[in-house]
Amino acid sequence: MTFATLDEVGYAPGRDGVEVMLKGERAASFDAFLNRSRVFGPDGQERVERMRMLSSLPGVPVFAPADAWQTASSKFLTAQRLAQAGLPTPPVRSVGSVDEVGAACAEWGTVIVKPSHGYAGTDVERIADFPAEKGLVAELLSRTPRLLCQPYYPTSGGEYRITVAGEATPINILKLPRPGSWRCKTLEGATFERLDAPDELVDLAVRATRALGLTLAGLDILPHAGGYQILEVNEVPGFLSILGRAQHRQVLDGVFDWVEERTEAAARAGT
Repeated sequence: MTFATLDEVGYAPGRDGVEVMLKGERAASFDAFLNRSRVFGPDGQERVERMRMLSSLPGVPVFAPADAWQTASSKFLTAQRLAQAGLPTPPVRSVGSVDEVGAACAEWGTVIVKPSHGYAGTDVERIADFPAEKGLVAELLSRTPRLLCQPYYPTSGGEYRITVAGEATPINILKLPRPGSWRCKTLEGATFERLDAPDELVDLAVRATRALGLTLAGLDILPHAGGYQILEVNEVPGFLSILGRAQHRQVLDGVFDWVEERTEAAARAGT
């Protein structure tokens, strides 16, 4: 096994015009890549370029490829991919003005607004009283000119976090908002408990992970109307040690078992 970063990807002349190199070796000589690289940041375009070059190598599977990372890091793309796969996820619309948020509230009542790209719940807000919260909406739009908007589903019954690692789901918890809050965030006082997830919830989480092309993901899923709504598919999941080191180890085992199985299957198929 070789550990490398995207900064160690380079290019040289080759038969196809460009030979992708990794740490001075031909990238095509590797059996597979397990990709946990950061996509976005100040040098985001170059990082995505390098990831796409690795993901385009024939016969070398990437877990997960550039397209999967780009999709999962965008809430709009994630919503589109989940809907295309026939999986339950809230409807979304883009809003670029206070009036557009007002129109969404007129249609849906209470709404959630948030950036399409973001993490840790930054700038995720519930708009329950639009006339009183216009200032908050304007402030959010000043930082992110186009936000994602979706209906708010009550969280009083809690929110499931299902961690998918390959085909395993070793960390399943129920997050409960603190009294008086709607946010199921442990950093803001939410509590959690171990969850014996029903088969249909596990199956939904695994199917959503596969629909996005991910190997490892943390899914926030809300019980709703006798079923479920997939709220988030996090390509960089937290909570990996929240139930102890044994479960964290099971996450790693699940990822490596999946990579090994799929790589061997690809080799047998000659792809």
